[in-house]
Amino acid sequence: MKGRSGDSDAELLRRIGDGDALAVALLYDRHASLLFALARRIVRDEPEAEDVLHDAFVLVAARARQYVPERGAVGAWLVTLVRNLSIDRMRRRNRHGAITRDVLGPETRIASRGPDPERELAGAAERDRVRKALAALPEVQRATLEDAFYGGLTYAEIAARDNVPLGTIKSRAARALAALRDALGEPEP
Repeated sequence: MKGRSGDSDAELLRRIGDGDALAVALLYDRHASLLFALARRIVRDEPEAEDVLHDAFVLVAARARQYVPERGAVGAWLVTLVRNLSIDRMRRRNRHGAITRDVLGPETRIASRGPDPERELAGAAERDRVRKALAALPEVQRATLEDAFYGGLTYAEIAARDNVPLGTIKSRAARALAALRDALGEPEP
């Protein structure tokens, strides 16, 4: 994907690896709305989703040189990074919540902030594109991706739940991701 700087995402990662802070900002501007929507859908809390997005771009700066273009598009790499960070945060939150409930009781609930209208508008077009691309997938492929990326389930958990071989789930996900790449105009890995 090319953007305002004219550099591809892969070129921006190379620049980030060389310590270029502007490249981080450009990559963030290109992908933040989609990545934030993904994090918020998984963690179900806007401030935590903001933290996930921040943590992701700190890791991008630290791991930029580890990106291997042959393994997939930068956008897919970022989605995987945010997904994994979101799932980790949910697991930590669930463990912390259980301890809090057991030790402190129900009076320790923390209220979350409401939605930010500006952020909602900024990501609406990108979310609409992704929704339309997802809706065009066969039901079984769409369900696999939604369970994995939005529901936070691993492929092994989906296979066990659906009583389907793990390879079948991985194949469904791979075909679905390839179809999404085509629909969204992402280059082949």
